[in-house]
Amino acid sequence: MNKINISDALIAIWDLIEGLETGYWEASSMDAKDQLFNLLQVLQREYIELLKLSVQDHHFEYEVISLPPQQLHDLMINLQRDVTRHCPRNSTRQQLATLADTLLTGLTG
Repeated sequence: MNKINISDALIAIWDLIEGLETGYWEASSMDAKDQLFNLLQVLQREYIELLKLSVQDHHFEYEVISLPPQQLHDLMINLQRDVTRHCPRNSTRQQLATLADTLLTGLTG
């Protein structure tokens, strides 16, 4: 499978930001809130950087801009690992797991 393009990455990151916001408000421990908030900040920075690119460039393959790619990959792996513990609602758990998998798959190709 190929890596995702910039346009698809924008959609995947935005959807994940929205899911993380829901997960943040549902989380019952400070550790969970801290992890989700940290990831929210990272993805918001990445999203803002991607918005700076020209629309004509949105067909190019997505590459992480705001941090080392391995760091974002590790954050997605950690989210997948911890989502069951952090999110009490089944719908939020499933949404975050799916969205994290989509972005992770797009990162690794």
